Amino acid sequence: MVVSASPPPAAARAPRQDGQATRQQILETAGQLFAELGYANTTSKQICENSKANNASVNYHFENKDGLYRAVLREAHDRLVRIETMISLSESQDSAEDKLRAIITVLIEGLNNQREGWALKVLTRELLSPSSVLPAVLEEQAFPKAKIVRTILGQIMHLSPEDPATLRSAVSVFAPCLFLLIAHQPLARNVLPGLELDPPALIEHMMSYALAGLAAVARASGRA
Repeated sequence: MVVSASPPPAAARAPRQDGQATRQQILETAGQLFAELGYANTTSKQICENSKANNASVNYHFENKDGLYRAVLREAHDRLVRIETMISLSESQDSAEDKLRAIITVLIEGLNNQREGWALKVLTRELLSPSSVLPAVLEEQAFPKAKIVRTILGQIMHLSPEDPATLRSAVSVFAPCLFLLIAHQPLARNVLPGLELDPPALIEHMMSYALAGLAAVARASGRA
């Protein structure tokens, strides 16, 4: 009796690779459409036509349109700053100040690198007009990152991550990044013409401003 040989590993992997490519194509296409039209105005039919995938493929990889939009928002968050990057920074042996610099650097460089892509546009739309999937994405992406940030700021100021002063400081330090995310082009074009947001200079400015503010808050709290 002749026993047929098992297919080589490469052949066995091919369907999974093809499936991953299809998933990524759907995700990219959906990201572009959601960025251009918004979640409510983007249809599953448009996504299928533009990605050259059928509705069964969308449902297989993402369950439905809501599941696809959640995946797009997760991907957009990852393209700005991955949770794995934040965890790695938080667990490093660097000083709290160096950790803060690293996070600000990742955010500022991410804002510039993603300026022409769909990730920033999708996140901006979601911030200005939240959808029903936002709470789940915040719990998965934003809350863990915010906890890491609060811990680092608390270490700098010798305060608890849950101290009200630490929470207010987190807003003061990272609100500019959120503002640049939403209003970079109108800001530079209409409000502050001539403003140049060169990444190295902006990173140094934000670090100097943040550390000075954190030191002032620490002194006011008696922990300097």
